[in-house]
Amino acid sequence: MSNEITQVYPKPVQDKDLVDAEIAQGGFGYDEYPPSGKDVANIPADSYDVDPFSAQREENAEDYVDFRSMGWVQAGLVATAENIALGALSYPSIFLRLGMVGGLIANVGLGVLAYITAWIMIDFKMNHMGVMHFADAGGLLFGKWGRRILGAGMVAKSIGLGGSHVLAGKQALNTLSTNAICSVWFALIIMIVSVLMSTNREFGKLAPLSWLSVSCILIACMITIVATGVQSPSVLEKNGVPIQWHATPTNPDLMDVIGALTNIVFAYGGNMGVFSWCSEMRNPNDFKKSFLITQAGGIVVYCIVGATIYVFGGQYVTSPAFTMTTKPVRITAYAFALVTILISGIVGLNVGAKYLYVNTFRKSRLLTSKGLRARLAWVAIILVMWIAAFVLAELIPFFNQLLTIVSSLFSVWFSYGLCGVIWFYNKHPYFAKDGEVREMRGFWSWFFMGCAILSIILSIAITPLGLYSAIEGIKEGYSAGTFTHPFSCS
Repeated sequence: MSNEITQVYPKPVQDKDLVDAEIAQGGFGYDEYPPSGKDVANIPADSYDVDPFSAQREENAEDYVDFRSMGWVQAGLVATAENIALGALSYPSIFLRLGMVGGLIANVGLGVLAYITAWIMIDFKMNHMGVMHFADAGGLLFGKWGRRILGAGMVAKSIGLGGSHVLAGKQALNTLSTNAICSVWFALIIMIVSVLMSTNREFGKLAPLSWLSVSCILIACMITIVATGVQSPSVLEKNGVPIQWHATPTNPDLMDVIGALTNIVFAYGGNMGVFSWCSEMRNPNDFKKSFLITQAGGIVVYCIVGATIYVFGGQYVTSPAFTMTTKPVRITAYAFALVTILISGIVGLNVGAKYLYVNTFRKSRLLTSKGLRARLAWVAIILVMWIAAFVLAELIPFFNQLLTIVSSLFSVWFSYGLCGVIWFYNKHPYFAKDGEVREMRGFWSWFFMGCAILSIILSIAITPLGLYSAIEGIKEGYSAGTFTHPFSCS
């Protein structure tokens, strides 16, 4: 893919050994790199040319946290823990709504497209090393309001993910304990444990936990697949109607199809963290290898789990799928899934928390400080976000539908639409800067442009459909009386 587009422009700073070439090209206007503490203090908060982590390396030598420490395997583990989580066990219900063929095509197609858009983001990052998160990308593309809106979207999405994991963890503990205490206490326990496990500011420190998370969800999936395959059909069958699966949807309902497609799109919502994870790698370009592992693994797991359990359960599949099994199996699967619920929620929420942290301390030495003030600031951000996640999850009866609204407005654009815009800004000749030569040459130029256009169109379509699905879900919930009151023990 290296011959995607022929263009001439100064390469970005990655590490100190590149500074001489960078200064010779006049790219930054500093006499040394990393710049001095005085220079760091004068870097605008919306500077996109200077990596603020590397810029403080020498000035803060005695009090420096090297955030850029991840290799590509570590980064791949962290991204995989975010992408492959409890949502994998909702895929059988997606296959039920789309049919076997539709489920496979939609999952593979959207998964591959999400990897292509991540590739586009990484190329953009390599050209603008100061882009530390999606809000920075929004600032570069659309100005200060783009930065503010996308930053707010990152925080809202991260808190939504945290709240979703609070609810999932509460359900898991309810199942494991047979509703031993009021479920609100279980939700509070999940929140507290998540805060305690989130005290490390570096994504690299989450790699061992990420490995554990991925292992546990794969075990939970395998337990569920085997259990649904060997259990008697009578466990699921109702009124003597045998289990059946179909290659295509039977009597498809618009709401069901929309819901299934948006669920797949949201399952690949980990792209929101691509800039954040790249920014903590020794070589951000290596994240192309990291995310290949993540997306390939996600596609394979989602297809296997969705297809096999749909065949075994047919029209009786539920979400999450291990609720289809007998109680002993369900308890065993939930015990493993609980580990993933905790860790995956931490990774997801930390993406939004890191945006707040970097945005707040970008011009301060606290950004890379080992000191107590910097660590307390991080814990305060984490604490506030987890409290917000807990309160919103327990307070709003239609929280899942609210999360769908947030995902429709932001997730689909983080994973697809905005990446298409980024490609045009970063690669298309029309947006070339003064003195920069870009040419559309070769297969990959046109391939990526086609993917960029497809991503934008997809996002334009999914946003209103997702909003419609969420609003209809809220209406149905209130009409059927299925929503509980705030802070319900049920």
